Amino acid sequence: MISNRIVLLSKLGIIKTAFWGMMLAVLTTGCHDRSNQSNQVVTTVEEDTVSLVTPDSLTSEMSEEAERGVVLNQVKNIYRLLRAEYMIRGGSYENELFDKVFCSKSWNNLLMTVRYKEEQTGTLFFEIDHWSMTRYSGTLPSFDEFEVEYVDLLSPVKRASVTFTVYEDDTYTPARVDLVYEDGRWVIDNFHNLKYMIDVRSAMWNYVAHPYII
Repeated sequence: MISNRIVLLSKLGIIKTAFWGMMLAVLTTGCHDRSNQSNQVVTTVEEDTVSLVTPDSLTSEMSEEAERGVVLNQVKNIYRLLRAEYMIRGGSYENELFDKVFCSKSWNNLLMTVRYKEEQTGTLFFEIDHWSMTRYSGTLPSFDEFEVEYVDLLSPVKRASVTFTVYEDDTYTPARVDLVYEDGRWVIDNFHNLKYMIDVRSAMWNYVAHPYII
């Protein structure tokens, strides 16, 4: 009788040991599965995050931001020199040397065509200083609030625009210059008077095409 109980208890011990061994195996496998799933999720998130910001896009953004700084400094320096020249001369005046040095070849070719038309017809196109948007009255304008409006570095011809404000006595004129990248530097290709919505280049073409200013 006793021996039978011993045999029975032994069998129960073996069953319990087998049962807990199976449970341990299941729990261990579940932990590994959850761990693997968690690692897969983390990996997926990391891959998705990296794909949103590629090295190429970062390089492009950094290049554009750097070029914006170059454009801004170029325009500021040009107008700093212009104001210094005005101070020496006692105010704004016509100075084609600034066009020659700081404007595009296309702009200067058009300017020479306008000058030729003025001489041939006895008419006058430039009634204001397109650099300062003021009349040749000897006033001393100042230039401030420069801001890069846009930069295009992807087109065959790189372009940019900078807005600023011309202050003259008790009035002011919002203005804009368009630039092109030519011969390794940024040069001005057009002037805009934003107060009266005057596109100087377009007005020049109209003058050249007609015997009078439209």
